[in-house]
Amino acid sequence: MTKPLLSFEFFPPRTDAQSRRFWQTLGCLETLNPEWFSVTYGALGSASNASQDTVAQLCKQSDKPIAAHLTCAGQTRAQLLTTLQQFKEMGVRHIVALRGDSTPEGSRSKYYTLRFGLELVELIAEVGDFDISVAAYPEVHPEAESAQSDMKVLKLKFDAGASRALTQFFFEPEVFLRWRDAAVKQGIDGELIPGILPIHNIDKVIEFSRRCGASVPTPLIDRFNSANTELAARQMSIEHCVDLCQSLRHEGVEKFHLYTLNQSDLSYEVAKSLLGVKAGSVAA
Repeated sequence: MTKPLLSFEFFPPRTDAQSRRFWQTLGCLETLNPEWFSVTYGALGSASNASQDTVAQLCKQSDKPIAAHLTCAGQTRAQLLTTLQQFKEMGVRHIVALRGDSTPEGSRSKYYTLRFGLELVELIAEVGDFDISVAAYPEVHPEAESAQSDMKVLKLKFDAGASRALTQFFFEPEVFLRWRDAAVKQGIDGELIPGILPIHNIDKVIEFSRRCGASVPTPLIDRFNSANTELAARQMSIEHCVDLCQSLRHEGVEKFHLYTLNQSDLSYEVAKSLLGVKAGSVAA
């Protein structure tokens, strides 16, 4: 079995302490020779500025390709075109296209011409010179009418120019495999890459999962709640992620997108295990 290809996701640091952790995390994971890094995006004001600043620094300081996230909610077509041009000037050639948090009907300006992720994919494809990734939900987008309608929208994104879908996190291999089967049945032939979240704090994961439509299996919750020490919980998280990825690899999955939460320890250990990297060595 060949070594898997990995990518890692970060959010832009907003404080000096976060910045120190960010660069330490990036430097640690860079030694594992990932396929690319991505940086999340805040749609408005200082949040988007922090994202673009981080992307610009990464493009200068890392030799790995950088994928810039971009959301369309709350932005005009002109603003998005300007941002895409700025990314292009930085050397970014990979965009993760997302809707972002929806704008309430009552406050939506008539100038905010893009409402859905599909429209953003179409705009980026129109601009050209970008590789496009999109988000996908193995357990169905929280706002989708049904699993079928959710999958149809994903197919339209691929038809519009997306190359791959990065999934929301999940904790059982069957969740991804059933969804992959449905995607293939829908006629989707682009890359379907599972998003993997190492569990740093089970209570926070449960809370966040409720908001984004992901489920956390009760046996997994019970296992973490039974952990007597932080070290035991840490080891449990690593083993769960590795087992999840290895199960998917046996089903032909060879690419994984890890959500780092700007913390290198768990993602690094998971990635090392998947790549077969021994302690003290560096991935080729």
